[in-house]
Amino acid sequence: ELQLHAIATLSSVAPLLIEEYLSCQGNARVLEFLEWCESEDPFFSHGNSFHGTGGRGNKFAQMRYALRLLRAMVYLENETVNADLCEKGTVQQLIGIFKNIISHPNEKEEAIVLEIQSDILLIVSGLCEHHIERKEIFGTEGVDIILHVMKTDPKKLQSGLGYSVLLFSTLDSIWCCVLGCYPSEDYFLEKEGIFILLDVLALNQKKFCNLILGIMVEFCDNPKTAAHVNAWRGKKGQTAASLLIKLWRKEEKELGVKRDKYGKIIDFENLPGLSAEDFVTLCIIHRYLDFKIGEIWNEIYEEIKMENLRPVSSDKRILETITMASENIGKMVASLQSEMIESQARQDVQNEQKVYTKIQTAHKQREMANKSWENFLARTSNIKTLKKAKRLQEKAIESSKYSKRPQNAVFHPTVLKGLNTTIPSGGVVAVESTPVRLLGGPLADTDLALKRLPIRGGGLKAVKAGDETKKSIPT
Repeated sequence: ELQLHAIATLSSVAPLLIEEYLSCQGNARVLEFLEWCESEDPFFSHGNSFHGTGGRGNKFAQMRYALRLLRAMVYLENETVNADLCEKGTVQQLIGIFKNIISHPNEKEEAIVLEIQSDILLIVSGLCEHHIERKEIFGTEGVDIILHVMKTDPKKLQSGLGYSVLLFSTLDSIWCCVLGCYPSEDYFLEKEGIFILLDVLALNQKKFCNLILGIMVEFCDNPKTAAHVNAWRGKKGQTAASLLIKLWRKEEKELGVKRDKYGKIIDFENLPGLSAEDFVTLCIIHRYLDFKIGEIWNEIYEEIKMENLRPVSSDKRILETITMASENIGKMVASLQSEMIESQARQDVQNEQKVYTKIQTAHKQREMANKSWENFLARTSNIKTLKKAKRLQEKAIESSKYSKRPQNAVFHPTVLKGLNTTIPSGGVVAVESTPVRLLGGPLADTDLALKRLPIRGGGLKAVKAGDETKKSIPT
């Protein structure tokens, strides 16, 4: 436990005391300790302590903390420390440890083993990055362990034991230890490494896509890569091009890009929250590449003039054509910007007019309401005004009636006499109605009515005309 605690302390202290660490030959001691961890010397540990977790009957705890110390030192990017490690054969030793772990799997302590493997790859990546000679030392043996990890069952990536971290470390080691070293790249391609990369990419794990696509871009500098990419086939015969397009559409969907039924982008110009100034800037963004190309050609033209060089006639015509095209693009963009500014100004005027119209309408409605209220008060407080309003109402009613009356037509009065109101009254018609007792009620035509006749005293009774009642029914 004291030994493990000492190594854990060094992981925090040694990066702050680099000179003291080197003067004590820290790298040599740690590598020697790692060599002992890998040896088959008998070691009995119960793994009950805090630092000894997972180290029951093995040396995994010691190896884990020793690798943590090395990782902390390598991450300093101190060239003196890293060069000393490489001179002492750290890359080869770590690859050997990794291969030994692969050949002797330990499922019981799987989580610690995965952490050890991840640390090994991270340390090697830190040592080999930006150094071709160290990448050559990593060589084919290193590529083999990378391919072994990448062939891991995809289901284990969701197990939570550290397989995702190990895959991240593996992808980082491809970037730092393989790319840029042509022998390693060729060996990676020969071992169908591109196929394995595309298989992992096809898993549609967003957290890995960025790294894998970056690695693919770098590999494409190798002329042999294109053939491997085109030859790859995924599930249901999916090609690499189809996979990349699928990833592109997925990214667009997450970004909220809208397309029509033909796949055309429909919301590029309908960007929310942009002012007129923003749209003016957007015009420049649309033509940024054209402006950049024109700027480069303009610099070339200016350099030719400064050096007093005379291009041949054909080159001169080409330069003039390119310059003119760039100027035309600039004029076109300037014209479009002017149109946008004018359009925005017109829109502002229209919006202002709409606001004024709303204000005027509101004032007019208020004036009409006030005038109506004043008229109502005048009618209720002055009898002369009330009579005058009544006469005007009757005159309006008479003028609205149909002047020509058909012959033999019966007209019913629609105005109740004796009313003292000056508001329109509901139409009322006086209609002569047959008494209910003669009709037998609403059920007279049903069997139920016939059954009730004896109870009511037999047949219908004759009544006098004077007994008829009049009933007013509103229409």
